[in-house]
Amino acid sequence: MHEGCYIQVVLPLRLEWIPWYKAPRTVSEGTRVSVVFAHRTYTGVVLKASDTPGIEPAKVQNIIRIQDELAPVSKEELEFWDFLSCYYLCTIGEVYKAAYPAGKIKSEQKAANILERLRQRLAIREEALTKKHKDSVRERLEAERDSIAAQIEALTKLPAARGETAKANPAKPVLLTGGGRTEEYLHLCRETLEKGLNVLVLTPEIAAGEQLTAVFEEFFPGQVHSVNSHITEARRRRIAEDIRCFGAQIVIGARSALFLPFSRLGLIIVENEQDVLFKQTEPAPRYNARDAAVMLGRIHGAEVVLGTPSPSLESYHNALTNKYILKETQQPAPLVTIISIAAERRKNGMVGPLSRKLIDAAKSGGPVALIRGWEKPDELLEVAGRTLEDIETDIFTVQQARLSDLRRYALVALLQADALFPADDFRADERAAQTLAMLREQCCGAFIVQTAKPEHPVFSSFGSIYPKLLEERQQFGLPPFTRLIDTDFGGRKERLTLTPDRSLAQKKEDLRKRAADFEKKSGGRVRVIIDVDPII
Repeated sequence: MHEGCYIQVVLPLRLEWIPWYKAPRTVSEGTRVSVVFAHRTYTGVVLKASDTPGIEPAKVQNIIRIQDELAPVSKEELEFWDFLSCYYLCTIGEVYKAAYPAGKIKSEQKAANILERLRQRLAIREEALTKKHKDSVRERLEAERDSIAAQIEALTKLPAARGETAKANPAKPVLLTGGGRTEEYLHLCRETLEKGLNVLVLTPEIAAGEQLTAVFEEFFPGQVHSVNSHITEARRRRIAEDIRCFGAQIVIGARSALFLPFSRLGLIIVENEQDVLFKQTEPAPRYNARDAAVMLGRIHGAEVVLGTPSPSLESYHNALTNKYILKETQQPAPLVTIISIAAERRKNGMVGPLSRKLIDAAKSGGPVALIRGWEKPDELLEVAGRTLEDIETDIFTVQQARLSDLRRYALVALLQADALFPADDFRADERAAQTLAMLREQCCGAFIVQTAKPEHPVFSSFGSIYPKLLEERQQFGLPPFTRLIDTDFGGRKERLTLTPDRSLAQKKEDLRKRAADFEKKSGGRVRVIIDVDPII
């Protein structure tokens, strides 16, 4: 609590400064308030309270009201927002808007209105019961009173006893590589739930989250919440209320699940931490959910586990430099057969996009999954129907294969692995290695990779290309040894490099000055977009 009634209020707007307001009484940090800004009404969050404002008192507006009916934003949430705004060079108002979008606030206010109406109805019933009535009328009034009271109790449940809390000084994040990670996750979750703490599991997309939810619900029935864009705001609000008040629950969701109001967070699992879908590109904050999860774990004192079949280069480098702990599972991965397309063509060993070696392997029995690269679907379907007749064959794109269960196939074949290497991306080798590892991990049968360049290090040194990639990145001054900042000044795009001796605060100030100069020259306000590469 702070004495005084001057408050700084975070608004869901892109403001480089935080406005001051005047409250009728002392309020705590995190309290929600209604204010007017630029002739519009907003629900804001109190960031700071002080005896004196940071501007002339005469210029300070009064708030409209204190929204005591809405749950306050916790100090952990505010600390997390501050980190995101500093680390990703955006404003805290943009982070607040992402964490509490208009639909979420509207749902909370609707629930608060329902609660107020229930209290009014309860007061009417209790007043009526103070008067004389027939037995039948009194019984009806008592039943209605008890029913309303039960609804109010359900909507205003008190936090459970905290018991054990997360560690004050948690261990370093664990980078868990290899297959069989789910068993390790279940073991860690069981230990965390037994302590009465909550678990957050992040997945890169909804389909992967739903698959993992089905597994977790089997082992922890009634304790698993799935959070994604498919659920309603009312459902999201109820989940938020549960994890704000109670422990021993698991939340499985995509990157937006980071913004739930966790109060007893003991474990964070990021599955497929290398996946590019963890990166939020539009709108701000343009954050990477993996790196944000690491910081969220530090704030809450929670364990953090980054699981992957093949790690991101940033996480691997952090493990080498002792920031993370590298741990490999013992489950062996299937063998990979590399087939040279060029060599097969020289000896008439190709039938369209399929090598005769692949065709012979497919005839060993069982269903076959073909993952296409540049091949046209109709042509591939025709060749597969002619060469693999009487064999159950399914055709996928790489993206479709990532989201499918490939364990049922006796053979999985990537037909043109060279399509994994876009020419204009310095991360192409890293991403290709990660995609191959992810597909390989899903296979229970044979895994064949066709390529025109079998001598490429991604194939010739399958699974051990990382030292070479790190050496190249350091030589050319690329992440994870530097940070890249992509800027867009009103359509004029430029990529900047941030070296370790240059702080984010300095770079942000430089960008602010450049934007001001650019606006002065162009004669109008310019939309500036800043996207920062991770290095946490």
